[in-house]
Amino acid sequence: MESRQKVITALVIIFTIFFISMIVSTAFNFREYGIKTAEHKASLTAEIVKIGLTSHMVNGIMSQRDFFLNQIGSVEKINQLWVARSPTVIEQYGEGHNNETPRDKIDTEVLKSGKTKSVTTEMPSKSMMRVSIPFVATEYGTPNCMACHKAEEGEVLGVVSMVMDITDVRTSSMKTVLYNMAITIITIILVFIVITRFIKPFVNIFYSIRDVMQSAYHGDYSVRIKGHQNKESQIVAKMLNTMLEKLQHTFAELDKKVYVFIKNKNYVKEPDPLININTTIERLSDIYKFKQTIENDKDLEDIYNRIASVLKDHFRLDDFTMTEIDTMNKVKKIVYSEKGCHCGILDGECRADRIHASVDSSIFKNSCELYKLEGTEYICTPYTISNELTLVLTIVTKGTKDTEYVRAITSDIEDYITTARPAIVSKKLMQTLNQMARVDQLTDMYNRKFLDEFVDVSVPQAIRAGTSFGVLMIDIDYFKMINDNYGHDVGDEAIRIVSGVIKKSIRKADMAIRYGGEEFLVLLYNCEEENIIKIADNIRTEFSKQKIYANGDSFSKTLSVGCSNFPKDSDSIWKCIKFADMALYQAKEGGRNKVVAFKEDMLTNTEVGESY
Repeated sequence: MESRQKVITALVIIFTIFFISMIVSTAFNFREYGIKTAEHKASLTAEIVKIGLTSHMVNGIMSQRDFFLNQIGSVEKINQLWVARSPTVIEQYGEGHNNETPRDKIDTEVLKSGKTKSVTTEMPSKSMMRVSIPFVATEYGTPNCMACHKAEEGEVLGVVSMVMDITDVRTSSMKTVLYNMAITIITIILVFIVITRFIKPFVNIFYSIRDVMQSAYHGDYSVRIKGHQNKESQIVAKMLNTMLEKLQHTFAELDKKVYVFIKNKNYVKEPDPLININTTIERLSDIYKFKQTIENDKDLEDIYNRIASVLKDHFRLDDFTMTEIDTMNKVKKIVYSEKGCHCGILDGECRADRIHASVDSSIFKNSCELYKLEGTEYICTPYTISNELTLVLTIVTKGTKDTEYVRAITSDIEDYITTARPAIVSKKLMQTLNQMARVDQLTDMYNRKFLDEFVDVSVPQAIRAGTSFGVLMIDIDYFKMINDNYGHDVGDEAIRIVSGVIKKSIRKADMAIRYGGEEFLVLLYNCEEENIIKIADNIRTEFSKQKIYANGDSFSKTLSVGCSNFPKDSDSIWKCIKFADMALYQAKEGGRNKVVAFKEDMLTNTEVGESY
């Protein structure tokens, strides 16, 4: 039930109770007043009878009392009147005229009790009232009752009974009730008119506000307040409508402008702009915190781990792999894997990367021939980081429900990866710059800068771990003649050939460094002493077989190699490098194209300073 109906119902109930109560009260009080008036009239009549009979007795004309009583009984509204003597009076004076003895139980009761009694009888056409009033003897009055009657003080001498017509009382009561009913009904009607006129506008505007609020609750802020019929409600309606217009405009602008900051907009928008704004701000807040965090991460690996943390904690993914594909350097690398990689992406061409679109096994089974895990589904999505770099995210799902969930969050994941894109590109560029600063561009070998860092960080660890290194210092024999006779391009080619031979001749754990010009340094990781000479000689032999082409002709060159052993020859790597250089010098002095191992007798104070 609406409030308006409740108010009307409450008013109707209140007025009905008031109406009934007033009518009942009026009828009851008026009737009581009529009955009291009739009783008072009966009391006066009885007093007149008593005075008249006393006068007759005093004057000795009691025999003529019938005329007096008949005259009294003929008074209007008195239908009957009679006198009943008490047993004491009957005994003294007899029953009197017309048998003045008790006629019924009421007379007898009043004679015994000495109390007035009245009885009302209601009939369809009229109302009658029977009243019996006692005469009580007293010697203190005038005249003295005891002078004539043989009775005691307070004894009942007789009863005056009469029957009175009180129909006019009932009629007057009904008329009064009807008048009051009419007045009450008119009053109620006037009250309702007043309520309707002065309260209805406020009730109407209340319901209009309610309708507006209900529409706003469901996201519709275009509804306006109506029903303003007086000045006060007009003011309220105008203020609220103005506020609603501002809210509608503000929400629309917020929804539109905040929405711009979301990079991927493929999520379903709600009808309520407040929900959209709240959703967008929550997404922006999470993405902004993520952005702030990765901007302060040190390495690219940290950023990938941060993305993985979002996938696990925020999106509740428990089986996924992120693969970095560098098209420029033709390198694929798994940068993070939760529960391991389930496809051969490193060994074959990635379908998602090739078609630049998501691959969903739930749409077509066995979409990608590289996927190996049976009984599961997968969604592979490529994210372009730069023109040369792509990040492929492979998410494993266990059924239709999981697959639908992953599809639903794809746009959210893209927002995070798109946000991370500048940081990834920046860190990747720093990696490239660091690599360029540490790698010789001609030979793709490490350079002296890398050697300095390696010595500072890795050599102390090697000493603590008991790791050894074989040190080779390699130089091309008569390299200056190549530049002088054929030019620097051919000299560069000779250097590239040497670097290729060195790389093929050593293990992955070993390290090749272009030490400067045509000199190369090789650090052989945990290499036996006899193998140091063998590897060095293999490098020398292999290079001597290589052909260097220039101006349609070809020629061959040789190498000289000096060797030392760290930490056998010295616990300083720099001294061991110097020792290998000294051995190289001996190889040059000894005729070139040979391998010479360092010996202590090569040391002279002038050749090795305290800096080594």
